[in-house]
Amino acid sequence: MVLPKDESLVVITSVMPTELENRRPPDATQEATDHDLSPELEGSLRTPWKWEQLIVEAAVIGGRDRWVRRLAGLENQLGLEHEACTKDDPGSPRLQGLARSLRNLHHLRAFALPIIEELAELPGTASWGEWIARLEVIVPKTLRHPERVLGVLADMKPMAPIQSVSLQEVRTVLHMWLANVQKEPPACRYGRVFVGTPEQARGRSFEIAFVPGLAERLFPQRLREDPLLLDDLRKKLSPELRVLADRSQQERLLLQIAVGAARKKLFLSYPRLDIAEARPRVPSFYALDVMRSITGLVPDYEVLAREAERNGNSRLAWPAPREPARAIDDSEYDLAVLWPLLTKTGSERKGRLAYVMQLNEHLARSLRSRWARWKPEWSEYDGLCKKSEAVSEILEEYQLSLRPYSVSTLQKFAVCPYQFLLSGIYRLEPREEPAPIEQVDPLTRGEMFHRIQARLLLELQKSGELPVTASTLAMALRRLDQTVVDVARQYHEELAPAIDRVWQDAIESMRVDLRVWLEKVASTNDWIPIHFEFGFGFRAGEGRDQVSLPEAITLPGGAKLHGFVDLVEQSVGGQHLRVTDHKTGKNYTAKGLVVGKCEVLQPVLYGLAVETALKQPVLESRLFFCTAAGGFSERVVPLDDIAREWQRGASHDSTGN
Repeated sequence: MVLPKDESLVVITSVMPTELENRRPPDATQEATDHDLSPELEGSLRTPWKWEQLIVEAAVIGGRDRWVRRLAGLENQLGLEHEACTKDDPGSPRLQGLARSLRNLHHLRAFALPIIEELAELPGTASWGEWIARLEVIVPKTLRHPERVLGVLADMKPMAPIQSVSLQEVRTVLHMWLANVQKEPPACRYGRVFVGTPEQARGRSFEIAFVPGLAERLFPQRLREDPLLLDDLRKKLSPELRVLADRSQQERLLLQIAVGAARKKLFLSYPRLDIAEARPRVPSFYALDVMRSITGLVPDYEVLAREAERNGNSRLAWPAPREPARAIDDSEYDLAVLWPLLTKTGSERKGRLAYVMQLNEHLARSLRSRWARWKPEWSEYDGLCKKSEAVSEILEEYQLSLRPYSVSTLQKFAVCPYQFLLSGIYRLEPREEPAPIEQVDPLTRGEMFHRIQARLLLELQKSGELPVTASTLAMALRRLDQTVVDVARQYHEELAPAIDRVWQDAIESMRVDLRVWLEKVASTNDWIPIHFEFGFGFRAGEGRDQVSLPEAITLPGGAKLHGFVDLVEQSVGGQHLRVTDHKTGKNYTAKGLVVGKCEVLQPVLYGLAVETALKQPVLESRLFFCTAAGGFSERVVPLDDIAREWQRGASHDSTGN
């Protein structure tokens, strides 16, 4: 193949018969299964799927200790996100994504940390013999096919007596050797195919040579002067410096080497169509030189193009020859067989493409689906599902009255049942938007914020200091500061943040927001906090209220609900309850909110769930935006007849009762 230097030369030593007309379905081969729980595959290294993303998220920079600390911190962060997501929506498809990330992280740690340990033990200086011995141990552990690198190290063993070689010198020498390493040809080259550059064909001879790519802008490429050192300056500096004429002569030499490598037959070709730009290509003037050598005449460009079109018979709309015997791959063969059948009818084309349905089960399924979609009547192949007993049995277990759901999932059902189908049943998750490294992950920040609030209120409750009043505010603020310090220290040890300054700024921002929140709490004494992180559908545990219920709540309409309520308060008289859900984002709710357009169900559903669980009437439910981003505002939803009537109607529609 005569192309630029860095491209390929294909030389074939013998032509094997290609009977594409008699192509049979390939035998099914057993491939190694990529088990998520195994860091290795059939004794080889596991494919590092998404390891790069994990390394970026961990911000691993530095030595062994940094790797160990940051990978452990990333594992804890993913676990924290998993816990927070479970609390917000136990049925969220994101849980599966977080579980996959944790498995991939375990595979990365199992592979990377032992290698990091060995690299950390490398000496500052050593003899070449010691360096080669150490590298021969590391290379098989890091490369799937280490043979070529081990061969380079074996060639360097005569340098073993050299002493006081630094690591930088080792890197410099190996970079030069490994950047130019080439695969050695087999001992017996007959009956094989050699693929290489024109330079690699120097001094070799082959029975048959294929030289593709003789088109303009492929070979030769457009020659340009070096903008940093023009040809005029090159000639003045030294006659040894190459100019445009030298590079043109070098291209001609490459063509001569490739052509001269053929002993019996030489095949020259060029891509007639530029698919990317949807236009025909122009043959190279080197192709015209070859034609002149063969015929003694210089052919016209148009004559050569017409000859190529007649021989190739390929078109942009149908990239295949007209005769299947001239196809060069499976796709061209299939298209070439199909083309004449499009103009035939009846028995002439019946069964001619039956072999396609046997090649691949996925191709067969795709063709059947496309054929079904071409029918005039609507069917499941068009994305519609007709109601039947089989479909009803499948969907029965997903009824809202039989299976508990979170508020987030029910909101999707109320807004768009299709979103509920994708998320609640198919478990599909939206594309994750990575958070910038210069800020703490919002999910992690929100979990810390709620943890500090719950721990502070629990400590104040144990010491009998609830509710917080103006007279006890100063002491409560001191407790808050200490709680922030304790929780931040715990999370810092577990997460090992990548940038300490970013972490410190986030903690200080949370401290300011929490202090303002506590001052807002102390400004009203009509409600007394009694339960914090109250859960239903989850057992009581660390960070959860001890009276949490392990069973899901059945709402008055029949729908089952599980989740967590940030705060349950009791009126001073003890007759009513109030439910509060703390928000750390912006306040996008409208005035007079009940459920909005069904996208805000938390106040109503959480209020009814707490009322059912604690057997005490809930007067109101609210969203408290307790950060500067939310303006420390609140949206109160009274649990009056309007809210209850809406909930009963929605539950009736969703459960089908």
